[in-house]
Amino acid sequence: MSREARRGATVSARRLGIPDYLVGPAVFFVDLCLLVGASLASAVGYHRTMLQEVGDLTTFIGLACAVAFYLSILLAYRGNYSVRRLMQPAYQCRAVTMAWIAVFLMLVTLAFLLKVGPNLSRGATIAFFLTGWIALVGWRALLGAQLRHARALRVIAPRQVVVVSDRAVEEARGHLQDLACHDYEVAQFRIIPASDDFDGFARELIDVARPEHRIDSFFLLMDWGRADQIDRLAEILRAVPLPVRLFPDPKVSRFLGQHDLSVGGVWATEIQRAPLSLEERLAKRALDIAVSAVLLLAASPLMLASALLVKLGSRGPVLFTQARTGFSGVPFRIFKFRTLTTMDDGRVVKQVSRNDNRLTPVGRWLRRTSIDELPQLINILRGEMSLVGPRPHAAAHTDYYGQLIANYAYRHHVKPGLTGWAQVNGFRGETTLSQMKARVDHDLWYIDNWSLWLDVKILLKTCVVLLRSPAY
Repeated sequence: MSREARRGATVSARRLGIPDYLVGPAVFFVDLCLLVGASLASAVGYHRTMLQEVGDLTTFIGLACAVAFYLSILLAYRGNYSVRRLMQPAYQCRAVTMAWIAVFLMLVTLAFLLKVGPNLSRGATIAFFLTGWIALVGWRALLGAQLRHARALRVIAPRQVVVVSDRAVEEARGHLQDLACHDYEVAQFRIIPASDDFDGFARELIDVARPEHRIDSFFLLMDWGRADQIDRLAEILRAVPLPVRLFPDPKVSRFLGQHDLSVGGVWATEIQRAPLSLEERLAKRALDIAVSAVLLLAASPLMLASALLVKLGSRGPVLFTQARTGFSGVPFRIFKFRTLTTMDDGRVVKQVSRNDNRLTPVGRWLRRTSIDELPQLINILRGEMSLVGPRPHAAAHTDYYGQLIANYAYRHHVKPGLTGWAQVNGFRGETTLSQMKARVDHDLWYIDNWSLWLDVKILLKTCVVLLRSPAY
């Protein structure tokens, strides 16, 4: 059998349409516009019917935004912004109606009890309750048919998946057809090669998962009796921040996870979940943009003064840039104020020690106060980093520690951070192998236990750490 046949058939995925995960945010935006319009129309219509002056409409715009916000939370929590759910008009109408009644009554009751907004008349509010509900239900009823038509024309791209199998395409035809019937498109079908070529196969799988390929998840279609091979593949795929699902084999049960996925007449068990959902990524990104923009603006005089000191203090550029490992292992250039007389960036990068003779006088002060890290706010605004996450390591250190520490690559399942759980727990600066293992353990704990409140907690603890224990 040829090398290409052993690696499996590749099915080219036509990416003519938009990803289906963008449909939900687009529907929410339309919901918001409809509710603002319904609220304004209700206010103007009611007051003119009653021959009253319309007055300030700001209260009604605020009411519509508040209702839209809490309504979206309830709908998103029940998965009602997924394409599959949006293509079910009857289900959508029931879900929207129940959420609408709950949210509307909660907000309006609270507004009346607290006497919020003198312009929030009862008549206009009741009119908004009726017109807003009609607008949402009517929009959902039309949306289902339009989405089905768009999916048929491939205006909305189905989720792209990679199937890794120990059998030929012909033997897997039933599973592939079930995937196709349930909004999955097999971008690539990879046959597991002989053991002598497994390392190359592993590199190819990791490369397939790069963000530009827009892969949604991996499916493993294997004989569960080959537990060692499943373990090996699962370990390899821990390096990619994507869900990995295992098609069932009744002979083996110890791989059964907590997350089961029905796919047509068969099911698959999820043995690895994506680190953060779309809603969680949006919330984290919103926090990053808001806080980093404010910090960048507030710290701009300090940054300008630091840049001037660096320039006057020693020869060389103001900013130090270096290749660091980012989300999903994709490299990026990190920005820092230059604190050393050297610009290490290659296969060998020496860590900075406490009495390092490469430190410039200004650089020593910048590192002690952590002011040298402030330019990374630009990396955060560019989307290469987050405020909180595993600290990005130099590419040379990633290659070195990745061979010595198990699950090291798993720390790349989220964006690297300006600060992190490891840093606020004492693992900063130069590290030995044992300290790096502890740092990785803290990073993995953070990924598995992420919440928006945890990010805020780490940011607050970072301020305390900077005051109590300066860096070097």
